[in-house]
Amino acid sequence: MHFSKKGDKGIMEINQSFLSSLSERNRSIIQLYLQGLSSYKIADRLKINRHTVTKVLKDNNIPIRTKNQYDENRKKRIITLFKQGKSIYEISEIVGVSHYSVRLTLEEENLTLKKYERDILNVARYIYMKNKGFDTQDIAKFLNMTEKALNKLIRNSGINISSVRRKTKNIDNLADIIEKKLKGQKNKDIAMYYNLDIVTVKEILDDFGLF
Repeated sequence: MHFSKKGDKGIMEINQSFLSSLSERNRSIIQLYLQGLSSYKIADRLKINRHTVTKVLKDNNIPIRTKNQYDENRKKRIITLFKQGKSIYEISEIVGVSHYSVRLTLEEENLTLKKYERDILNVARYIYMKNKGFDTQDIAKFLNMTEKALNKLIRNSGINISSVRRKTKNIDNLADIIEKKLKGQKNKDIAMYYNLDIVTVKEILDDFGLF
């Protein structure tokens, strides 16, 4: 037996003793598998056949995860890494899945905004930065977008940009207000937090289609 029920620390101690007796390749396969990578990802990373990965695991009595177990372990790992402050791109590299898969997992757990919500927030950031005198090129760089993509986002947003700019020219927390609303905060709480009139907050949110 290579595993015990003594907790994570106990398992790692037993594993290290067991793993040290293996070849470098087999040790890498088992370590990566215990870290949560699938046999497909291990095969790709080590440039070997997937069946070789499976054989090494079975020959060494490593319990094979079902797809449901793998999916659940992967989800838990993504969430843990995100809460540790890792970016979506960093998590993607560590876990060995696409950026899209990481983002989808976080969206399903309400840990990050959905795409249409991110678009609304980026429009708010655009308006705030325009009011502060930044040009479109600088704003696009800040938002990690091309100018073409930013212009398309603004054009298709359905938001009256000129009107919102006039209403919010003296508001320094526009993007934060929008983000708090997207995350479910109530109008009165947002108004109180930023010391704004609740009617003003409601009008701003209405302009963004956030009722």
